[in-house]
Amino acid sequence: MVKKLLFCAGTALLARAAVAQTAAVPLDSLRARVERTLQAKRYPDAAALLGQQAVAEPYRSAKADAYYNQACAFALAGQPAAALQALAVAQKLGWNRASLARQDDDLASLRATPAFAKTVGRMDKIEAQLSDPRNARLVTSDITLFWRAYDLVAKDPAHAAAIYQREYFDKGSPGLQDYYQLKIKSVKAFVANQTAKPEFYRAIRPNTLRIATMTPQIQAGFVKLKEIYPEARFPNVYFVVGRWNSGGTASGNGMLVGADQQCRTPDTPLAELDLWERNNFADLSGLPGLVAHEQVHFIQKSSSDPSLLRGAINEGMADFLAELTTGHNPNARLQAYAGAHEKEIWASFTKEMAGSSWSNWIGNATQETADKPADLGYFVGYKICQSYYQEASDKKQAVHDILNISDYPAFLAKSRYAEKLAVR
Repeated sequence: MVKKLLFCAGTALLARAAVAQTAAVPLDSLRARVERTLQAKRYPDAAALLGQQAVAEPYRSAKADAYYNQACAFALAGQPAAALQALAVAQKLGWNRASLARQDDDLASLRATPAFAKTVGRMDKIEAQLSDPRNARLVTSDITLFWRAYDLVAKDPAHAAAIYQREYFDKGSPGLQDYYQLKIKSVKAFVANQTAKPEFYRAIRPNTLRIATMTPQIQAGFVKLKEIYPEARFPNVYFVVGRWNSGGTASGNGMLVGADQQCRTPDTPLAELDLWERNNFADLSGLPGLVAHEQVHFIQKSSSDPSLLRGAINEGMADFLAELTTGHNPNARLQAYAGAHEKEIWASFTKEMAGSSWSNWIGNATQETADKPADLGYFVGYKICQSYYQEASDKKQAVHDILNISDYPAFLAKSRYAEKLAVR
């Protein structure tokens, strides 16, 4: 199925065709139409809609994603020439995930063509620059942009949304713009979060500005990952201020970290945070572990497996390898509760792990209570990966296996996690 990643003459031709068909349709409605059309496997129609979306998207990386998805749709529709043209446009706009393009089944019909090899070859050259951990930049310019906008809003709160749009999002880095598309999604919701936490945001400014001083600790984790997984790639890390719905994620441009969720110090006021927010407000000292977690998401093998088992293992491997490379598990808070209830957690998880609903295990903040934390899928995935690593005699090969899973049930079986838990 076509993937929504997040991550010249040809451009002009595609753009003109899309503009000719684009009515004044709200972007959210257009995206929803694209999704429905893809799910219905009406690939020619989807390709046309994706051309419209590519023109309508406000940010460069979102345009690149739309053209990449258009390439997939054209390929699945049996239109290789149009698919190759869209793929080339995506690459010129910054879509450079060569390894993913080669693995993507949607593009299988294109792989033997010289044009595919030429475009992916250009991607290879960009990806090659990511092999050295010393080349990764820690981008904190969006934090500075946010505080400038924040000060302007303080003088004119009635126009907060327009100010943040103009002074923060529109001027932001590719990472911030990806984070907006993936997580923030709405300036109105962004402003609502700010309005609900005035004391909190007033207090955290100096903590967020200290992030720029943590480059050595974060790069040390990159170097360790390179040692145990030589194939690793190291894109830029973008630190942004979000709306408290994601501490971090990854896109085609790199790792994206919500700085306002990762800057806790003992004097930070917490009264405006709800239970989940308080429990997930991370100490500044743990930032290298969080960055390492997102780094794993950037390099782990892509999969179309929709199962909860895949979701839990992919999150758990990020925590496990973050701990292995930095000494810090970003979700260590889960360990105390989960360690005391591991068998019952596993029994409940096995009832849902083959299904596609993750709602009781990952991203389930509304289920957080004082007695039981949310996001226990991370713990389950962590324990499966830990067990696989412990079983392996060749630890470097084990890391490679963890990052390149093709069959998640088979990986679980090889980990021997379930049988070892049963005899504890």
